[in-house]
Amino acid sequence: MKIHFRAVKNVIARPLHRFGYLLAGLPPGMGSAVMGSIGALAKAAYFVPDGHLSRTMDNFCHVAGRSDPWPIFSRMINNIEHAALHFTSLYRYGREELLAQTAIDPRLEAELRRLSGEKKGGIILVPHCAGAVLSSARLSTVCQTVLLVREPKDPGRGRLLLEYLQKLGPEFIFARNAPPAQVIRNIVRALKEGKIVVGTTDLVKADTDTIETRIFDERIHSPAWPARLSARLDVPIIPGYIHMQGRQITLLGDEGCLDQDIQRSTQRWVSSFEKRFRQYPSDWVFMLDKNWARILAMAAPPKEALASGTKVAETDAQQRVPAMPFHGRKFTS
Repeated sequence: MKIHFRAVKNVIARPLHRFGYLLAGLPPGMGSAVMGSIGALAKAAYFVPDGHLSRTMDNFCHVAGRSDPWPIFSRMINNIEHAALHFTSLYRYGREELLAQTAIDPRLEAELRRLSGEKKGGIILVPHCAGAVLSSARLSTVCQTVLLVREPKDPGRGRLLLEYLQKLGPEFIFARNAPPAQVIRNIVRALKEGKIVVGTTDLVKADTDTIETRIFDERIHSPAWPARLSARLDVPIIPGYIHMQGRQITLLGDEGCLDQDIQRSTQRWVSSFEKRFRQYPSDWVFMLDKNWARILAMAAPPKEALASGTKVAETDAQQRVPAMPFHGRKFTS
């Protein structure tokens, strides 16, 4: 029997929301223990023989020159647990606790304040990280923030998402059910008003208005709309990332870029993402998406080469270089 995951999500969304509301009312230690028990089940799935999880982690480590697939996955589940607890607290108590546990890299904050002072807009692009949506609460205290959100098709889940977004703080643009031209007009309006538009853009399938780029030495298709709008409106693209240490969320950002060359501009933020994936892989939960799993499988050395002892390049797994959050659409993110 084929499982339709969208239908499953539509059914369980409200019960999960109610469970989270009750969880947020428990003493902090008890709430963490409950989430830890759920996380333990997810971690156990890693050990399914030749399963999707372990296979994808192995492929990533071969590509990145690392040798710690299980620790990466274990930390990834921990990050998801912490993010879930943040969401439960956000809905029940508001965003004050979340703000206390979210920080912005000082250089990124200084750049955003400069843009705000000059009343100039900007585009922040980030991959799907565990704390991506949550980090926008802190961002909105520094600059006028607009999230590009790919809302669920189901009206019930859409209403529930709206409740969370309203508690989070930033403005938002729904980008799934509206006509693409209308979404672009809304983005352009926000940028002209000097706001910072934030979108998640680590989708890799060819689609309307995508451009070919390279990551992990493989060809992918990345959305071209950020580079087109950046060049048209003279606003910078800032490649970002969200790093979690326990429940602490840090918004990171590389140097902003203005480039009239659409190909070069797009490849710049894609390459920034690759750097962050290699540095902080446990934050990049979208690694487990079937399309990214396929890219990593193509980039990894063939099993025969590994079996024959072909050397895989090693990098410093402890490398940490500091240098932020949210959602796009078919036009496309």
